[in-house]
Amino acid sequence: MKCYTVDGSGLDSLQLAERPAPAVGPGDVVVDVHAVSLNYRDLLVADGRYGGPQDPPIIATSDMAGVVQAVGSEVTSLAPGDRVFNSPFRNWPAGTLRREWSRTFVGGQGIDGVLAEEVAYPADALVPIPAHLDFGEASTLTVAGLTAWAAIVTHGKATAGDWVLLHGTGGVSIFAAQIAKLLGARVILSTASEEKAAMVRDRFGVDRTINYRDDDWPRQVRKLTGGNGVDVVVEVAGGKSLQRSIDACAFGARIGLIGVLSGNEALIDVFKTLMRQVTIRGIYMESTQELQAFARAVEAGDLHPRIDRRFSFDQAREAYDYLGSRQHVGKIVIDVR
Repeated sequence: MKCYTVDGSGLDSLQLAERPAPAVGPGDVVVDVHAVSLNYRDLLVADGRYGGPQDPPIIATSDMAGVVQAVGSEVTSLAPGDRVFNSPFRNWPAGTLRREWSRTFVGGQGIDGVLAEEVAYPADALVPIPAHLDFGEASTLTVAGLTAWAAIVTHGKATAGDWVLLHGTGGVSIFAAQIAKLLGARVILSTASEEKAAMVRDRFGVDRTINYRDDDWPRQVRKLTGGNGVDVVVEVAGGKSLQRSIDACAFGARIGLIGVLSGNEALIDVFKTLMRQVTIRGIYMESTQELQAFARAVEAGDLHPRIDRRFSFDQAREAYDYLGSRQHVGKIVIDVR
């Protein structure tokens, strides 16, 4: 079986390798992988900034979609031929994340990922692909889609008429825009690109765009919302951006803290945060139960994930390089088959 591995020493450690075909355990299925999508985390794992050195090297990435090839003796929920995509955790069935479950996040910290021709996966951590999606689209739901769902719906509790603030045009932010619009919420998105601003307004129904390079963008957000501020924030940047998002918040706002593009540390105004009763919730994907709910919403809403570019299996390094360039709008997919 062909696969790509990384060892945490840098992007040059992404290597095509041969591994034995996976064996199917009693509660597992073997999936013929058709497509894999990339996340910023995959760059961090390759560089050793997420989980440190991987010794021995691990199979890269965390998001895949494919077809069930074989099922274990205890599996009754799936059958050969079923189209499925994976939960990012091999074990987080429902409820609040537990420490032992957090260690089953695939594609990092010593746990093999899914950039391979075949993978063995727990049957109860796989979800049927919505009927209207192809494999590439389905592969984007695992991390970016589920993260956006958790920030907007599970913990953000956005409703029709709410104002939602998003940053940038990466996979999570574009998914969040699509989900928010399905709910009837109003969306403000920050980007420094006029071209991207026009595209997200025209293609995804984003109501307003602002330039995050403007020093007064929180004031602009408050003005756009009639002086009240936004109700939900999907904070993908972290660092200094977190306080600026707080500045843009309404009373009772919910911030989904997701990314560290602007750094791991932030200095925040505690008084302003507590006075406005702002909730800051760390989002580390969600459970398989929430992924199932998200998949149902995707199907009911006829939502199609935004794929910026697709690469072939032998172009994995080019796909990683393109991810690192941050030129994309939406997701990057590697077609394995």
